[in-house]
Amino acid sequence: MSRARSGYPGVVSTSPSSVVRAVTVVADVLRLAVLAGVAVVALSNDVEGAVRFTLVLLILLTARRFRIPPPFDLAACLLLPLATMASVWNWYRQLLWLDWVMHGMATGALAAMVYLLLVRGPLLPSPHEQRRASIVILTTLVGMAAGVVWEFYEWFAEIVVGVHIGVGYEDTIADLAMDTLGSLLAGLGLLAWAAHGHGDYRGRLLAGES
Repeated sequence: MSRARSGYPGVVSTSPSSVVRAVTVVADVLRLAVLAGVAVVALSNDVEGAVRFTLVLLILLTARRFRIPPPFDLAACLLLPLATMASVWNWYRQLLWLDWVMHGMATGALAAMVYLLLVRGPLLPSPHEQRRASIVILTTLVGMAAGVVWEFYEWFAEIVVGVHIGVGYEDTIADLAMDTLGSLLAGLGLLAWAAHGHGDYRGRLLAGES
Protein backbone atom coordinates (compact mmCIF):
# COMPACT_ATOMS: atom_id res chain seq x y z
CA MET A 1 0.00 0.00 0.00
CA SER A 2 1.52 3.31 -1.04
CA ARG A 3 2.01 5.95 1.63
CA ALA A 4 2.99 9.59 1.61
CA ARG A 5 4.78 11.74 4.19
CA SER A 6 2.40 13.95 6.11
CA GLY A 7 4.92 16.72 6.79
CA TYR A 8 5.26 15.87 10.47
CA PRO A 9 8.31 13.96 11.80
CA GLY A 10 7.60 10.28 12.20
CA VAL A 11 4.06 10.50 10.78
CA VAL A 12 3.13 8.73 7.57
CA SER A 13 -0.24 9.41 5.93
CA THR A 14 -2.13 7.12 3.59
CA SER A 15 -2.41 8.42 0.02
CA PRO A 16 -5.87 8.94 -1.51
CA SER A 17 -5.25 6.21 -4.09
CA SER A 18 -4.52 3.71 -1.31
CA VAL A 19 -7.76 4.61 0.44
CA VAL A 20 -9.69 4.14 -2.83
CA ARG A 21 -8.12 0.72 -3.34
CA ALA A 22 -8.92 -0.29 0.23
CA VAL A 23 -12.55 0.79 -0.14
CA THR A 24 -12.82 -1.15 -3.41
CA VAL A 25 -11.40 -4.29 -1.80
CA VAL A 26 -13.87 -4.05 1.10
CA ALA A 27 -16.75 -3.60 -1.37
CA ASP A 28 -15.63 -6.67 -3.32
CA VAL A 29 -15.43 -8.74 -0.13
CA LEU A 30 -19.00 -7.71 0.65
CA ARG A 31 -20.06 -8.78 -2.85
CA LEU A 32 -18.54 -12.21 -2.21
CA ALA A 33 -20.44 -12.35 1.08
CA VAL A 34 -23.69 -11.68 -0.78
CA LEU A 35 -22.85 -14.51 -3.20
CA ALA A 36 -22.37 -16.80 -0.21
CA GLY A 37 -25.69 -15.53 1.17
CA VAL A 38 -27.45 -16.57 -2.05
CA ALA A 39 -26.14 -20.11 -1.60
CA VAL A 40 -26.99 -20.29 2.12
CA VAL A 41 -30.56 -19.04 1.66
CA ALA A 42 -31.14 -21.25 -1.40
CA LEU A 43 -29.98 -24.33 0.53
CA SER A 44 -32.46 -23.48 3.27
CA ASN A 45 -35.29 -23.75 0.69
CA ASP A 46 -36.21 -20.08 1.08
CA VAL A 47 -36.90 -19.34 -2.59
CA GLU A 48 -38.16 -15.80 -2.10
CA GLY A 49 -35.18 -14.97 0.12
CA ALA A 50 -32.80 -16.38 -2.49
CA VAL A 51 -34.50 -14.19 -5.11
CA ARG A 52 -33.90 -11.12 -2.94
CA PHE A 53 -30.24 -11.91 -2.39
CA THR A 54 -29.79 -12.64 -6.10
CA LEU A 55 -31.33 -9.29 -7.07
CA VAL A 56 -29.00 -7.51 -4.65
CA LEU A 57 -25.99 -9.39 -6.04
CA LEU A 58 -26.90 -8.39 -9.61
CA ILE A 59 -27.26 -4.75 -8.55
CA LEU A 60 -23.87 -4.79 -6.82
CA LEU A 61 -22.18 -6.48 -9.78
CA THR A 62 -23.64 -3.78 -12.03
CA ALA A 63 -22.10 -1.13 -9.78
CA ARG A 64 -18.74 -2.92 -10.06
CA ARG A 65 -19.00 -3.33 -13.83
CA PHE A 66 -19.69 0.35 -14.44
CA ARG A 67 -17.20 1.64 -11.88
CA ILE A 68 -19.45 3.52 -9.51
CA PRO A 69 -17.30 5.86 -7.35
CA PRO A 70 -15.95 3.94 -4.35
CA PRO A 71 -17.84 5.77 -1.56
CA PHE A 72 -21.21 5.12 -3.19
CA ASP A 73 -20.23 1.60 -4.23
CA LEU A 74 -19.28 0.75 -0.65
CA ALA A 75 -22.51 2.27 0.69
CA ALA A 76 -24.56 0.08 -1.67
CA CYS A 77 -22.49 -3.03 -0.87
CA LEU A 78 -23.04 -2.49 2.84
CA LEU A 79 -26.63 -1.24 3.07
CA LEU A 80 -28.44 -3.30 0.40
CA PRO A 81 -27.29 -6.68 1.79
CA LEU A 82 -27.99 -5.50 5.35
CA ALA A 83 -31.54 -4.53 4.42
CA THR A 84 -32.00 -7.88 2.67
CA MET A 85 -30.75 -9.81 5.69
CA ALA A 86 -33.11 -7.87 7.95
CA SER A 87 -36.02 -8.76 5.67
CA VAL A 88 -35.18 -12.42 5.01
CA TRP A 89 -34.36 -13.24 8.63
CA ASN A 90 -37.26 -11.23 10.11
CA TRP A 91 -35.23 -8.69 12.07
CA TYR A 92 -37.99 -6.19 11.29
CA ARG A 93 -40.45 -8.13 13.44
CA GLN A 94 -38.15 -7.89 16.44
CA LEU A 95 -37.20 -4.23 15.88
CA LEU A 96 -40.10 -2.44 14.21
CA TRP A 97 -38.18 0.81 13.72
CA LEU A 98 -35.46 -1.01 11.79
CA ASP A 99 -37.73 -1.36 8.76
CA TRP A 100 -38.03 2.41 8.39
CA VAL A 101 -34.33 3.04 8.99
CA MET A 102 -33.20 0.44 6.47
CA HIS A 103 -35.74 1.58 3.88
CA GLY A 104 -34.32 5.09 4.07
CA MET A 105 -30.66 4.12 4.06
CA ALA A 106 -30.79 1.30 1.51
CA THR A 107 -33.04 3.18 -0.91
CA GLY A 108 -30.81 6.23 -0.59
CA ALA A 109 -27.74 4.16 -1.48
CA LEU A 110 -29.58 2.61 -4.41
CA ALA A 111 -30.82 6.00 -5.63
CA ALA A 112 -27.29 7.43 -5.63
CA MET A 113 -25.99 4.40 -7.48
CA VAL A 114 -28.69 4.55 -10.16
CA TYR A 115 -28.18 8.30 -10.58
CA LEU A 116 -24.47 7.71 -11.21
CA LEU A 117 -25.28 4.90 -13.64
CA LEU A 118 -27.53 7.29 -15.58
CA VAL A 119 -24.67 9.80 -15.69
CA ARG A 120 -22.32 7.02 -16.76
CA GLY A 121 -24.82 6.02 -19.48
CA PRO A 122 -24.81 8.85 -20.50
CA LEU A 123 -28.52 9.48 -20.04
CA LEU A 124 -27.79 12.45 -17.78
CA PRO A 125 -25.12 15.16 -18.03
CA SER A 126 -22.24 15.08 -15.55
CA PRO A 127 -23.06 16.63 -12.17
CA HIS A 128 -20.92 19.72 -12.87
CA GLU A 129 -23.15 20.42 -15.91
CA GLN A 130 -26.36 20.29 -13.87
CA ARG A 131 -27.94 22.79 -11.53
CA ARG A 132 -27.38 21.88 -7.91
CA ALA A 133 -31.09 21.43 -7.27
CA SER A 134 -31.32 19.06 -10.25
CA ILE A 135 -28.90 16.59 -8.65
CA VAL A 136 -30.99 16.42 -5.48
CA ILE A 137 -34.35 16.30 -7.26
CA LEU A 138 -33.30 13.64 -9.77
CA THR A 139 -31.79 11.43 -7.08
CA THR A 140 -34.93 11.77 -4.97
CA LEU A 141 -37.17 10.88 -7.93
CA VAL A 142 -35.01 7.85 -8.74
CA GLY A 143 -35.32 6.63 -5.15
CA MET A 144 -39.07 7.19 -5.09
CA ALA A 145 -39.44 5.21 -8.32
CA ALA A 146 -37.30 2.39 -6.93
CA GLY A 147 -39.42 2.35 -3.78
CA VAL A 148 -42.64 2.05 -5.79
CA VAL A 149 -41.19 -0.82 -7.84
CA TRP A 150 -40.19 -2.60 -4.62
CA GLU A 151 -43.65 -2.19 -3.10
CA PHE A 152 -45.14 -3.67 -6.29
CA TYR A 153 -42.77 -6.63 -5.91
CA GLU A 154 -43.82 -7.19 -2.29
CA TRP A 155 -47.50 -6.96 -3.26
CA PHE A 156 -46.96 -9.48 -6.07
CA ALA A 157 -45.02 -11.85 -3.79
CA GLU A 158 -47.70 -11.76 -1.09
CA ILE A 159 -50.94 -11.59 -3.10
CA VAL A 160 -50.06 -13.53 -6.24
CA VAL A 161 -47.30 -15.93 -5.18
CA GLY A 162 -48.53 -16.40 -1.61
CA VAL A 163 -45.34 -15.53 0.28
CA HIS A 164 -46.11 -14.07 3.71
CA ILE A 165 -44.43 -10.67 3.91
CA GLY A 166 -46.96 -8.69 5.91
CA VAL A 167 -47.56 -5.78 3.59
CA GLY A 168 -50.35 -3.32 4.28
CA TYR A 169 -51.43 0.20 3.47
CA GLU A 170 -49.82 1.89 6.48
CA ASP A 171 -46.61 -0.11 6.06
CA THR A 172 -46.41 0.77 2.36
CA ILE A 173 -46.93 4.50 2.94
CA ALA A 174 -44.35 4.56 5.73
CA ASP A 175 -41.85 2.68 3.56
CA LEU A 176 -42.35 5.09 0.64
CA ALA A 177 -41.96 8.08 2.96
CA MET A 178 -38.64 6.74 4.23
CA ASP A 179 -37.56 5.90 0.67
CA THR A 180 -38.16 9.54 -0.24
CA LEU A 181 -36.29 10.87 2.78
CA GLY A 182 -33.33 8.55 2.24
CA SER A 183 -33.12 9.47 -1.44
CA LEU A 184 -33.27 13.17 -0.62
CA LEU A 185 -30.35 12.76 1.77
CA ALA A 186 -28.48 10.74 -0.86
CA GLY A 187 -29.03 13.57 -3.34
CA LEU A 188 -27.53 16.02 -0.86
CA GLY A 189 -24.60 13.64 -0.43
CA LEU A 190 -24.07 13.55 -4.20
CA LEU A 191 -24.23 17.34 -4.27
CA ALA A 192 -21.52 17.58 -1.62
CA TRP A 193 -19.42 14.98 -3.48
CA ALA A 194 -19.71 16.93 -6.74
CA ALA A 195 -18.83 20.19 -4.97
CA HIS A 196 -15.56 18.68 -3.74
CA GLY A 197 -14.07 18.27 -7.20
CA HIS A 198 -15.88 15.17 -8.48
CA GLY A 199 -18.46 16.90 -10.66
CA ASP A 200 -16.92 15.84 -13.99
CA TYR A 201 -17.60 12.17 -13.26
CA ARG A 202 -18.03 11.07 -16.88
CA GLY A 203 -14.96 13.01 -18.04
CA ARG A 204 -12.80 11.27 -15.44
CA LEU A 205 -14.11 7.88 -16.55
CA LEU A 206 -13.29 8.65 -20.19
CA ALA A 207 -9.80 9.72 -19.11
CA GLY A 208 -9.32 6.35 -17.41
CA GLU A 209 -9.56 7.60 -13.83
CA SER A 210 -11.55 5.80 -11.12
